[in-house]
Amino acid sequence: MTYGNFTAAGAQYVIHTPRTPARWFNYLFNDSYYMEVSQTGQGKSTVLSPRQREYNREGYKYFYIRDEESGQVWCPAYQPLKTPLDSYSCTHALGYTEIRSCFDGVKATIRTFVPLQGMCEIWTIALSNESGRDRRLSLFSVFSIENGGVMGSICQYHEKEQLLTSFSFPYHVFYEEKEKYDRHSNLVYLFADRQTESYDCSERRFFGGDDAGELPVTVARGSCFSQRGEADNPVGALHHRLTLASGGQERVTLALGCAGSWGEALEVKRQILAAGPEKLLEQVNRHWEELAGRFVVETPDEHLNYFMNHWLKKQIVLQTRTNRMSRYCPIRNQLQDALGYAMISPEEALGYMETVLARQEQSGFIQQWIMTDGSPPQKLCLLTHKDGPVWLVICLLALIDQAGDAKLLDREVGFKDSEHKSSIYDHLLLAIDYMANDTGAHGLCLMGHGDWNDPINGPGRLGRGESAWSTMALTYGIHALLPFCRLRGDDGTARRLERTAADLDRALNDSCWDGAWYVAGFDDAGAAFGTARDKEGQLFLNTQTWAVMSGAARGGRLDQCLEAIDSLDTPAGPLLLTPPFSEWNPKWGRISIKLAGTTENGSVYCHASMFKAFADCQAGRGSRAYETIRKTLPTNPDNPPEKNGQVPIFIPNFYYGLGDSPNFGQSSHHNSTGTVGWMLWTVLDYVLGIRATAAGLVIDPCIPCEWGSFKVSRIFRGARYIVHVSNPTGVERRVAWLRVDGQEWVGAVLPYEDGRTYAVEVELG
Repeated sequence: MTYGNFTAAGAQYVIHTPRTPARWFNYLFNDSYYMEVSQTGQGKSTVLSPRQREYNREGYKYFYIRDEESGQVWCPAYQPLKTPLDSYSCTHALGYTEIRSCFDGVKATIRTFVPLQGMCEIWTIALSNESGRDRRLSLFSVFSIENGGVMGSICQYHEKEQLLTSFSFPYHVFYEEKEKYDRHSNLVYLFADRQTESYDCSERRFFGGDDAGELPVTVARGSCFSQRGEADNPVGALHHRLTLASGGQERVTLALGCAGSWGEALEVKRQILAAGPEKLLEQVNRHWEELAGRFVVETPDEHLNYFMNHWLKKQIVLQTRTNRMSRYCPIRNQLQDALGYAMISPEEALGYMETVLARQEQSGFIQQWIMTDGSPPQKLCLLTHKDGPVWLVICLLALIDQAGDAKLLDREVGFKDSEHKSSIYDHLLLAIDYMANDTGAHGLCLMGHGDWNDPINGPGRLGRGESAWSTMALTYGIHALLPFCRLRGDDGTARRLERTAADLDRALNDSCWDGAWYVAGFDDAGAAFGTARDKEGQLFLNTQTWAVMSGAARGGRLDQCLEAIDSLDTPAGPLLLTPPFSEWNPKWGRISIKLAGTTENGSVYCHASMFKAFADCQAGRGSRAYETIRKTLPTNPDNPPEKNGQVPIFIPNFYYGLGDSPNFGQSSHHNSTGTVGWMLWTVLDYVLGIRATAAGLVIDPCIPCEWGSFKVSRIFRGARYIVHVSNPTGVERRVAWLRVDGQEWVGAVLPYEDGRTYAVEVELG
C-alpha cells in the first residue's frame, strides 16, 4: 500500500490515510519553539528558550464537531474517536501541516504552523457546509497542558480578555533560584479569534474520566462546564458554536503557546490578531522559499531532488539553529551541522563554528561533550574523548570553502582558558599539533574514552588506547589544510604538516592493516580490536571509508578496502559494523551492550553511510556513491516507507540492521542526525561536483554512469552559476570540455564576478 506522494515539486508530501504504519509527523519550528504534528494532528510542543520544556504533557490536540440537531459527533482529524471519514488527506509542507476531511456533507480544513518569531503555534479550523441544508454545529478544541505534579497547577479562563491560562509551579530547590525561574516561560496560554461559548480547564472534567479516547462528556452534552481547574491535570478546551448556511463557511483561529508573564501573553494575542494568520503564514512560506534559493538541483532522481532542494535544507536549519534542541551534546554535532548550514548561509554558519572554536584550550585540545547552557558537566561531559580537535579542522575548512574566502582564516577567536586571541588558522594548527603529538605506542592518535564512535569506551579508558579512525581523520584534515597553507605563503608549515601526515600514514599502514581491511585501533594493553580474529565487531565501516578519504589506502590495499566496504552493503545501506555485539564485552565497553542492530551496534547508521558515499567519490565510484545516497533516503525503493515505516520528509538517525529480523530496515524515526550536513555536502560538491573552494567554484562531477545529464543552479560568492552537465558516453568521472557563457573555458575553476549569472555547459567523456 502506498500511503502518500510528493506534490509541489517535492515541497509538500500528501498522506492519503490517517492509518499510517507509524506516527507520520511533520516538525515546525523557529529559534525558540518546536512542535511535531502527525497525520492526525497529534504531537508534542516544546519551548526551546530560555528553558527547554515540553509543556503539552500528553501531546494531544483534539477537535470534535457536534451536530446540534442530531447530536452526532465526529473528529475531522480522525483521532481520537477514529471517525470513518468520507474523505481525508494530510499535507505536510515545509512550514505548515494541513488536514482536510469531509463527513456528512461538512468539509473541514485544519491547518497549523509556527510563526517566524514567538513561543507559540497557530491553528485554523475552517468548516464548509456542502450538505445542501443549513447546519448548526459546535466545534470543541482541546489541548493537553503541562501538569504541575504534586504541587499542582491552576488553569482558568479570563472572560474579559478571552484568554485561557495555565500556571504550574516552577520547581526550584535553592532560595536563589526563584528569580531565575521567574524569567522562564511558565505561563501557558490559549486563545481564539472569536467569542468562546464555553470552556474547560480540567482534563478530568472535560473528558469525564481518565479515558481520552472516548467521547468526552462535555461534547456529548453539547457544552463545557466553564470552571477553572485547580490542583488537577490542566487542559485547554474551547467551545465555539457555528451556524453555516448551505454553501457557507466559518473559521476559527486558535493560538497555543507559552509566555513569561500575563502581560506578555496579552501582547502576543494582540500581535497575532492584528497581523492575522494568513500574513504570518505567508512570512513562513517566504522564509523557506528564500532558503531554498541558494542552490537547486535537477537530476534524474526526483526524490533526491526533493530532499536536496527542500527537506534536507529544513532539517539542517532545525539542527543548527536549535542545537538539535539539546543543551547536552558533542561539539562534533555542532560543527558538522554548521558545515551543512554553510551550504545555505556560510556567514551565519561561521558564527556557530566560532562559538565552538572559542571553547578550544591554548594547548589545542577541545572537550568533545559539553553542556551548552553553562550548567555543571554530567554524563559524557565528564569523560575525555580525544577527537574534538580534528572536527575543528575538517568543518572549519569546509565552511571556508563554502564561503569561498580564505581570508576568513585571519579572523581572531579567543580560547576557553585565556583572554588571548588567535587567528582561526592558528587555532587549526594548534588542533593538529595537539592530536599529532598525543599518540601512543603504534604512532596512532590516542582515543581516550572514545573517538567518533562514543560508545567504544573500553579500549582507551586507561589512557593508552589508540584509534585508527582518529588518525585517519587527522590525516584527512592535514591534507585539507595544506592548500590553505600554500595559499598564505606559509610553505614552512606546509612542509612540516606534510611530514606529520606522512608519519601518520606510515603508522596506519605499518600497524593497522589486518590482511583485508584496517583494524579499528589498539586497546590499553596494545591488542588490536576490529580484526578478523574478533568474534564480534570484526569489520568497521568508518575505518575503511576514512582510510580511503585520508589516502592511507592505496594500490592493492585500496581495492581490498573497497571490497570490505562493499561487503557491508544491504538493501537499506551499509552496516556500521559486523558482526554486531550480542553481550557485554569489557574490552569494547558500552557499545557491546547496546541492542544489536541499533545505533552504533550494527545498524545502518545513516551518518556513516554518508562517509561511505564521500569515500566512493574520492575513489571515483560515482555509481556506488549514488546507490548509497539513494538507499539512505527514506524513499529507497528497496526499503520504502511502507517497510521502513517513516514519513519521507526527513533522514532518520539509523535503520535497524539485523538482516534476519522481520524489523530489518525499520526507521529510528529520529530526525536529528549528522547525515544531513554530509549528504548536502557530498551530493552537491562531490557527486554533482559543483564544488565550492576558496580558489573558486570547481567542476568535478562523480555521477552514476547511467545518468545522461543533470542541472545545478548555485549561488557562490554572490554570483549565480547555471550548470548543465551532459554525459553522452556514460562515464562516472572526467570532464571532456567546459563552456562558460558560450566560450570555451580552460581549467575547471569557474570565473567569478559578484552579481553576475554564468551559463556553464559541461560534457563528461
